[in-house]
Amino acid sequence: MQEKLYAAVDLGGTKIYAVLAENSGRILSSIRYDTLVDEGPEAILGQIAVSVRELLSQAGARTNRLSAVGVCLAGFFDWQRRLLIHSPNIPGLDQIRVEERLSRKLFVPVLAENDANAAAIGEARRGAASGSQDVLYITVSTGIGAGLVLGGQIYRGSRGFAGEVGHMVVKSGGILCGCGRYGCLETVASGTAIARAANEALQNGTATLLRELAREQGGRVNAATVFSAARAGDKLAQEIVSEAVYYLGIALVNLVNMLNPEVVVIGGGVSAAGDELFVPLEKAIRNYAILPAAASVTLKQATLGVEAGVKGMLCLLTEAESIR
Repeated sequence: MQEKLYAAVDLGGTKIYAVLAENSGRILSSIRYDTLVDEGPEAILGQIAVSVRELLSQAGARTNRLSAVGVCLAGFFDWQRRLLIHSPNIPGLDQIRVEERLSRKLFVPVLAENDANAAAIGEARRGAASGSQDVLYITVSTGIGAGLVLGGQIYRGSRGFAGEVGHMVVKSGGILCGCGRYGCLETVASGTAIARAANEALQNGTATLLRELAREQGGRVNAATVFSAARAGDKLAQEIVSEAVYYLGIALVNLVNMLNPEVVVIGGGVSAAGDELFVPLEKAIRNYAILPAAASVTLKQATLGVEAGVKGMLCLLTEAESIR
């Protein structure tokens, strides 16, 4: 008897990444498209449907073998009403019943989930925190997001909006965040915040290695460049990194004290900084979290990369299938 097939799609503001897998989790095919962000919701949902059909074609699989489709997406997904309220990175994708509309296109059940929640399940089931029941997953990239796995299951809160770690207020009198409030963690510790601080400093004429690196990169630097300059001993870069890590450390200490997780997994582009990020964060937890919680938590770098969301969705799909 042939195994059931599941498709998992990670819908982002720039890319759509999709995979087709067997019930066992073995991936048979994968595909990536640029997201048609300027063409509206119907075009984007159409892209997802096309990607699923292409996956089946690549794998040489008949359509009737497809059991279900999972979609993880960045945005505020109301778990109770099954409604995507707003996706900050995809204009127009507001008040959309993604599951219902995709199910009509693909003729199979569709399960939607917040992307950070899906990635948290991926890392908890198949990645850095495999085997752990209480996991905090934080992605530090363009923004800062988080997913909570407590008692082995996603913790969503009353409506599905739990885990908005990037919007913890950590800096009184801080700058305006995209959410409309001031001083959010995202404004001081994300990859965007690190790059912004560096590029603003370059306008002041400060002597720094970053100026030379900026010339090589068309006049501006990104977070990876700042970490590289800090590693090379550049004082300005070190100060910028230190401030970002300081605020991220405050957030982690509070989360460790509140949730007492077994594992904190950090992913996203900024996690590639390695020891420059993880060593001071481990020190912050050790020095400032309550002793029993600090002693029982392990800080780890995410291992699944771009696969985290889709692998998390595959886990959620097969688990949902087993419950039905």
